[in-house]
Formats: sequence, structure tokens, C-alpha cells
Amino acid sequence: MTFPDEVRRQARELIAARLGLDFPERRSADLDRALLRAASDSASRTLHEHLSRLAALPESDAEWRRLAAYLTVGETYFFRDAPLFEALERRVLPSIIEARRSERVRRLRLWSAGCATGEEPYSLAILVDRLLPDLADWSVTILATDVDVAALDIARQGRYREWSFRGTPEWVRDRYFRQHGSVLEVDRRIRRLVSLAPLNLSGESYPSPLTNTTAMDVVLCRNVLMYFTPDAQRATLERLRGALLDGGGYLALSAPETSVEGLQGFERVDVPGAVLYRQPSRLPAPAPPPSPRADAGAPAWLADAGGSAWEPTATVSLEPLVATGEQPATAAAPPLPGEREGVLAETRALADMGRLDEARRRCERAIAHDRLIPDAYLLLAAICQENGDVGGALDAVRRALYLAPDSAAAHFLQGCLLARQGQRLRARRSMETVVRLLAAVPPDERLPDAGDMAAGHLLESARTHLELA
Repeated sequence: MTFPDEVRRQARELIAARLGLDFPERRSADLDRALLRAASDSASRTLHEHLSRLAALPESDAEWRRLAAYLTVGETYFFRDAPLFEALERRVLPSIIEARRSERVRRLRLWSAGCATGEEPYSLAILVDRLLPDLADWSVTILATDVDVAALDIARQGRYREWSFRGTPEWVRDRYFRQHGSVLEVDRRIRRLVSLAPLNLSGESYPSPLTNTTAMDVVLCRNVLMYFTPDAQRATLERLRGALLDGGGYLALSAPETSVEGLQGFERVDVPGAVLYRQPSRLPAPAPPPSPRADAGAPAWLADAGGSAWEPTATVSLEPLVATGEQPATAAAPPLPGEREGVLAETRALADMGRLDEARRRCERAIAHDRLIPDAYLLLAAICQENGDVGGALDAVRRALYLAPDSAAAHFLQGCLLARQGQRLRARRSMETVVRLLAAVPPDERLPDAGDMAAGHLLESARTHLELA
């Protein structure tokens, strides 16, 4: 079946505007097939009616996500693109691991962006298991995201048929999978390394601590950008660049994507068998400090009586605030708004550089001097999450909710953390609260405690999480 040129043009424009996907004339057959499948799955009687229906729906709606899945159907299997995985195993990951060992920081953060049914992130988890004999002593995050909730559900089950193992060495199957009838199931130890979450790469929900998409050592985003318009490619690459560890994160694309728009901000790194893109430092050289006022030294609320604000201190207690809500007595005056925002921004920058222990101490010191700052607890929760301390992150986000019970950002982060712990019912309740809080908020309104994310994007993310829950 062929479509009238005008209908196809309308479909192209609508899909490009909403999903950022590009379907030129040479891909008309792919576009037609996807539209027919999506229309037959809907209640629409004609294709024109289906397009009108889509135009009235938000991109978070299931019909849009179903269409996106049909438009970007791609095959995947374990260790697809063997030269890339060889480069990761022999060059990239060992260099990162060696550097972390020398720094006495046992942390590794990887992201499979556009993970489809999960073969790629589980392949990464197998690599990590092979490279870290002391894996139990490390904080490892392997984030796996996709816009297709049905694909994520397959990934969560971790069961695959023979087609997913074509070209995969026998030792991988023997060591990391268990036979169940006609399917092979990923070993539970490997599955626990991977965190699955819905995320639309053409949206604005990343990079953000709320979606755990910051300070990544390696991001694999392969066979995704090729579907995007040039404008969407540039915007997506800029967001991915912000998700990488400042001054050291690596991005891996597929071979056809090395000529896409927007790679100018990266440093190209050629390794045998693969091309990677490195995130250079985004931070300028520090400016000389301003001359202090004659009557003032460092902000009293941050500096310790006996030394610099940057010196390590004991971890601050995060016991529940007293029932009266009174701030604990301290000799230091509470911070001025400008001082507070500046220190929190500097702390976030430290975390982006991977200096999480330093960022955590700084954040805890700020809380010790003023325990009534919800944004500080949210930042502490994000730092704990990046460091693999889900329990500490949940503790901090609950403090934030005690002070700001209507914070949609805090409820969203709490839901994501609970989902990582397998508490699906409680995670669902948190996401339902986000939907309720944001239902009447204008979609374009910016949420300061969500990193200025638009309310509509956070609402879309919460609704997608509810579908997966």
C-alpha cells in the first residue's frame, strides 16, 4: 500500500517535530510500514485520522512510543560489533579502572543509551565482571535506557533465544547464562549490575541527577542518531556530552554515525577497531578569588573554625529534623541565597568531575550549617546515587521531602531509587505523586529543583516509568 504524497509529508513533519526522527524519500517504505503497523494497533479507522490523533497527544502517550518503536526497529545481539567490545575490554575500561585504583576510588559508571531488549548492557556487565576480580568492592552503575517500554520489559526478564547469540563465544553462554527450555536466561548476578529505565533521547530529561545520567565514564549510543534529523542530532549530542564525566568520559557511536551533526564538541579518540569521542573538560581555569571585604572572611556557614572549607570533615548526621522545625543552634549565620546557590553549583561541578567524595563532604558541611535547605538534600541524594549508595540517596531524598513535600523532583528521584531497589509498588506510588503534582502545571514551566527541566518532560518521564512499573 502507498500513501498520498501529502499524507506522507504531514507524517514526516509531525514525526520530525515530535520525535526528532528523519525519514527522507529513500526511507519512505520504512515510514509507510511503521505508520501502517501503528495505525492498525490504534482505534483509528484511517491513517489520516491516526495522524490527527497523534497530533493531539503528548509524546509521552503510549501511541507515540509505539510508533517510535516501529520507526526505529533494529536488530541487536550480544557483543554486537566485536571490535568495539574488544577495544572496551582491552583499552578503554582497563585504563579507567587503573586510574581509579591509583586514585583509591572504586567506581565505574556506564550507560547503554537506546538499549533495546538489553543485549548491549548485559554485554557490558559481562565485560565488567571479567575485568574486576574484586567486583564486590566496587560501586558499578550500568544504566540501560530506551524509549520502548515493551523492549525494556524483555530486558528486565533477561531471557533470550538463539538469535541473540549469533557470533557469541560459547564460553559466554556457558558462564553467564542458564538454559530454560528453548531460552537462555542471564545469570542473576549479571542482571543485578544493570539498571533499566525508560528514557527518550530526543527529550530533555537528561543529563540530570534525577535520571542518573551524569558523570558517566562511557556512554554507548549506537544506531540511534542515524534516525534523527540534523537538528535533533546536534541537540542529542550536546546532552550526551553533558552526561559524560567532565574531562574523561567516552562516547561510542556506530560506524555510520561518525559523520553526524554535532560532534565538534568532542575529542576524537582512535583505538584499534573503534572510534570513540572523549568529553574534554567543560570547566574554565579557576579565576583568581575576589578581594574579600575588610570585615569578612570565608562565609561563616561553610568554613570550619579551624581551617578551610575544603578540608575533610566527619560525615554529618542526617537524623530526622526535630518536630518543632527549629534550626539547630550554631554560631554561623545562615547562608545568603546567593552564597548558597553558588556553593551548591560548585558542589555539583565537583560531582560532574567525578570528585564525589569531595562533593559529598562539601554538601554535608553545607547541611550541617543550615539543615533547612531541601536543594542541598536533593544534591546529596544525587551524589550518593552516582556513588552507588542507593540507601544514602534515599535517606537524603526523604529529608528533602520532609522540607518540601510538594517537590515533584524529589518524589521522582525517590521513585527511581526505589525501583533500583526492586520496591516496585512504592516506586509506583512515588511516580503517581509526580503525575498528580504536575498535572495542572504548564508543560513549559521550568522546575528549579529539577535542574530547570520543563514540567512536561518530568511528567512524561513519570508516566513512562508507571508503564514499566
